[in-house]
Amino acid sequence: MGKYAVLLSAGPDRTGSALNGVEYALRLADGGHDVRVFLDGEATRWPEELATRADHPLRDGLDRAVGGEVEVAACAYCAAAFDATAGCRTEGIPLLGTAGEEHGPDVAALVADGYELLTMS
Repeated sequence: MGKYAVLLSAGPDRTGSALNGVEYALRLADGGHDVRVFLDGEATRWPEELATRADHPLRDGLDRAVGGEVEVAACAYCAAAFDATAGCRTEGIPLLGTAGEEHGPDVAALVADGYELLTMS
């Protein structure tokens, strides 16, 4: 089976791209692949956005992903830049890297570990 890292940078103003990214990740995971989703850039705003919008079309997919079907994490640097750190933490999404200093995830390490990068913006 394959290994995939979905780098999702589509924020709340790009619902279609975000929906596609999460759906692709879930389908790959359902197919037995090792899948990780990383919220980057404006996508770090999704956890807080969805916490107040239970009827949003992305809510179910992100809940399924966070609930264990795929690993989900967010860039700490970007979360700080988009004032989204608290929302990620409240929703239980781990932050990678450091606020104001280092982006996460380490894409070079992911590729070295055999992950194919899929970007959704």
